[in-house]
Amino acid sequence: MSASSTQPTMEYENWTKEELISRLRSLEGKSTMEPAETPRKRKGPRDNFDFSKFPQRKVAFKFSYFGWPYYGLARQGNALGSEEKQKQEDQYPTIEGELFKALAHCKLITGESECDYSRCGRTDRGVSGFGQVVALYVRSVGRFITREEADQLDESQRHLVTCDEFNQGQLVLLPENERELPYVNMLNKLLPQEIRILAWAPVKPDFSARFSCKSRFYRYFFSQDGLDIEAMQQAAAKYLGTHDFRNFCRLDPAKQIKNFERTVLDIAITPVTSQVSFIGEAASTEGKWWQLELHGTAFLWHQVRCMMAILFAVGQKLEPPDIIDRLMDVQTTSGKPEYEMASDLPLVLADCVFDKKDVDWIYVRNPGRDLGSMATLDRSVLKLWSELNTQAVISSALLQNLRDLAVPSGGAGGQESMKPWSECRKQLLDDETVTKSILGAGVIKHSKAYRPILSRKRADPVELRNQAWLERKGGNKRARSDADSAPLG
Repeated sequence: MSASSTQPTMEYENWTKEELISRLRSLEGKSTMEPAETPRKRKGPRDNFDFSKFPQRKVAFKFSYFGWPYYGLARQGNALGSEEKQKQEDQYPTIEGELFKALAHCKLITGESECDYSRCGRTDRGVSGFGQVVALYVRSVGRFITREEADQLDESQRHLVTCDEFNQGQLVLLPENERELPYVNMLNKLLPQEIRILAWAPVKPDFSARFSCKSRFYRYFFSQDGLDIEAMQQAAAKYLGTHDFRNFCRLDPAKQIKNFERTVLDIAITPVTSQVSFIGEAASTEGKWWQLELHGTAFLWHQVRCMMAILFAVGQKLEPPDIIDRLMDVQTTSGKPEYEMASDLPLVLADCVFDKKDVDWIYVRNPGRDLGSMATLDRSVLKLWSELNTQAVISSALLQNLRDLAVPSGGAGGQESMKPWSECRKQLLDDETVTKSILGAGVIKHSKAYRPILSRKRADPVELRNQAWLERKGGNKRARSDADSAPLG
């Protein structure tokens, strides 16, 4: 028997908590029963950050995002506000919510309502952006100067002196752009990988990301499967120009919009150059992708998705191309017929266009010398692309396994015969008793019989809906006023 086996065994299971702690400390050479000292949280230099020591400057940020993990672009109230608001933002995350949290962490802003914030285009849940633009005041590495110091500056520096209300009328000497804070790198280190700052630009105090924008460019991606692309291209040309798009949008009576004329500057349906692989069926139309490219000055709520829904109906030969002309004739079609919008997932706000004199984007701090930030950005986007592409290939492989699977299909004389599922599936797809309406991103609405859009139930005309909202609002105000003025007791 070894010496170790003769040692007495401690029955620790019967010991109290205090006895166990004492025993552990004695084994570590500590005999005291005093609680261990709690490590003090090291205070960083940012804990008592004094914003008043730093000037602010107005800048614009161009950024991209994938919309599917978020509940839209616009934040839910104040993402940096009360604990309740923060919980709401955590439960229903938004792109702006993530952006403001990163801006606050970097000490670039003091709060959401104190930075003169504006956005170019509000995108809904699921919609992505490649060139979204926001503008706001952020902290600068510049410094406050006196009038005497400003007068002593040489000619090459005087254009860097600014003065506006956000700096309480004090003169500010801004740095050259390459010496400003590395805004792009600072924010990208904190933002989720689905959101990337692409560039920044100094802008004038009166610049608005929304109202200074000259045009917006949208792209909508879709598979060719089941669609007549040529018919869709011919129909899409009818959108070109200035038209009343009230029957191609979702109405919000609270906004009291009366002018529904919008201008489409350019529109085209073009092939996506890099086709999506579809394992086992290289020639399948499911793997051939197209995109709607749409340039316009401004757009109504859900306008692009409604336009796309009508194009899908034309592409399936469910509606004639002149359905667009008839929906634009608001005298004849005064109320919008009921129809479902196209899916949000394939829609991308691809770019926001500004005059060069208003915005000159800075992608790298030192052009021609420092490309490290672009390399970092490229790596992060490539990593995400690799993950998503891997998922696409894996799901495609699973789909092909299903297509190759042999299933019983019946046979003559009551004997079962086995056929590949791909053949049985084709027979089901060719079933003319069921109508399938394509809405994009794999969303298909099935119905026994397709009802033409113009024969469907229509909403009340815009004027009536706006007036009804005003009357309801007035009635609610009167009810509250009567309740406030009612005698107590």
